[in-house]
Amino acid sequence: MGKREISSASPVTRGFAYIAIWQCAAFLILILLVWANEIYDFAALLFDVLPSPPNLTRGFLASAGILIGLIIAVGNTYLQQQRIISGMLTICSYCHNIRIDREIWQRVEEYIAKHGEVDFTHGICPDCFEKVMGDVAQSAHDEEHS
Repeated sequence: MGKREISSASPVTRGFAYIAIWQCAAFLILILLVWANEIYDFAALLFDVLPSPPNLTRGFLASAGILIGLIIAVGNTYLQQQRIISGMLTICSYCHNIRIDREIWQRVEEYIAKHGEVDFTHGICPDCFEKVMGDVAQSAHDEEHS
């Protein structure tokens, strides 16, 4: 069995590309509809009125407006995804360290203290307190009986 090639693009980048392709396809369909309307004059076909000749200026202006809308839509989607991505942190499921770079991990307390205006103190929640006290009591009981 051969090695599976791993794409260098991140899942987020691939996700953005997927969305951008569908947005471009939708705007391309709009441009095609504009030109189909200029050639076939849908109003004349649907409402039985006199057909008007194709107007190239109107077709180009409508196409330009659609392209501007495409640029705005894709650009806005990209910016929104960047805002979402910048707010995401990769955290280890076991030790809760945060990934800073591909090979660099940092304790969550250190990361938040460095990147936010937060200082940490430590406490113990009621559930952990009960668990720890139960462990302490069990250890004391085991020592008495050994």
